[in-house]
Amino acid sequence: MKIGFPRRPRGLIARGLAGLVVASIGIGSLVLAAASAATLATATPSGPAPSSPLSAAASMPPPTSSTPTATATPIATPPPTATPTPSPIAPTPGPTPTPIPAPSVRESFVAAGSEPTVSADPFNPGVVAVISQNVYARSLTSGCSQPSVRISSDGGATWGPATFPWGQQCQDMHAVIAWGPNSRLWAGDAVGVPGGVAMAVTYTDNLGASWTGRYVEHFTQPWSGCYPSLTVDNRPDSPNFGTIYVAYNWLPNAYGPGVALMASHTGATWYHAEVKVATLTGYPYAWRIGYRIEAAPDGTAVVSYYQSSLHWWDQNNMFGEGSGSNIGSRGFETARVHFEGTHLWADAPAHAVSVDHASASWQSQLAIADSGQVWLAVENGVGISVGSPGATWQKLKVAGKSCFKPSLAIGGGVMFVGWHAEDPDGKVWTYYTLSYDGGATFLPPALATSATWYPNSVADHVNGVGLRENADFAGGTFYYVYGDARSDLGVYVATVTP
Repeated sequence: MKIGFPRRPRGLIARGLAGLVVASIGIGSLVLAAASAATLATATPSGPAPSSPLSAAASMPPPTSSTPTATATPIATPPPTATPTPSPIAPTPGPTPTPIPAPSVRESFVAAGSEPTVSADPFNPGVVAVISQNVYARSLTSGCSQPSVRISSDGGATWGPATFPWGQQCQDMHAVIAWGPNSRLWAGDAVGVPGGVAMAVTYTDNLGASWTGRYVEHFTQPWSGCYPSLTVDNRPDSPNFGTIYVAYNWLPNAYGPGVALMASHTGATWYHAEVKVATLTGYPYAWRIGYRIEAAPDGTAVVSYYQSSLHWWDQNNMFGEGSGSNIGSRGFETARVHFEGTHLWADAPAHAVSVDHASASWQSQLAIADSGQVWLAVENGVGISVGSPGATWQKLKVAGKSCFKPSLAIGGGVMFVGWHAEDPDGKVWTYYTLSYDGGATFLPPALATSATWYPNSVADHVNGVGLRENADFAGGTFYYVYGDARSDLGVYVATVTP
């Protein structure tokens, strides 16, 4: 397996931290491409917001009553006598606003590694798992990844030893995990097959002591990409409770990657579907990447992804979108996924939000509220845009820093957004914010950790240390996982309890 350190091509997104690794296992090579840095400006979220970072109601004084005064009334007989003025009526005090307590934030070191994903067991508070890619270089031109899982049973305070879903074999470096009912932990990644790589799924029922034999899909032809996303329907009231959904990319033709879907009710039998491509007239090529998938309360799922509609695209230079007139549009799309019995299908994709042609990247995070409302956090030019398709979007900024790589989670009536920011000196910071009013307003950005770090050659070229990082919620706590290079390549989790 080869690791290449390519020059940043003209027209690519210029981010020094987030790169993508595409692995061709067994016969292929790891092609590493850097993605870019956006330019940001202010310290508070843009868009309509009250002067206080809390809700508008929390800053309003209690209502008061006006003081009535009776006017003297003349009487004809006997001679006029002034009517006495009644005493003022004391105002009735309104309810005292309940202040929002400061969140509790704690960071823990998980393991050496990069590109982590976190999942919190929704049925066992405090049980959390992190998978990371343990990439090592065998030479200047070749390398390998051994994805490993570590599990915490005390809410991220301590972490158990590494367990390897695919053994200590050389695999792709985009592995993901998700808890399901009965503490079953699912893991997905690409594995080497003749002709390239293919999507593979496995699981453990005993906290990683052993893993089942992997299921390797045969629905799509092998390619050098996969970049999967995996979720489980964990809502007991859902008609598809316990169903596993997977989204991954592949190359059906020269016009761009496909959005492949897999689903299974039990993990024994799997079904496949594709999301249709929607392109602009005159822009027949569609570059799609960064897939995310989440289960919805009604038994469906939603898949989201970045797409640029292009005049021309070269599969041998897959990250080259070109610039100017070659780009018809750049943005994010969503598609509703249905799974009934043995029939899996996806609705036509819908546009969610456009992003800046010059400086935005394709990193995003998808979350679905208990109400069924779909939310996205995306990189967008000079900030992190957070919103719901068809609704108003908020832009989060940090003064003097370029923000990138957003993570998003919703739970307990609170919305969490985490991201990184790079200052003009090149130092990287890690921030988060919370919304207590359904995304209408956000608290001022706060540091998730006091640690900062500078990108180095290893961190730059091996996936920018945190390509698949995300956030999850369970038991009243948000778990935000990220990679950084404060001491070589490391994986950390910040627990944020509102």
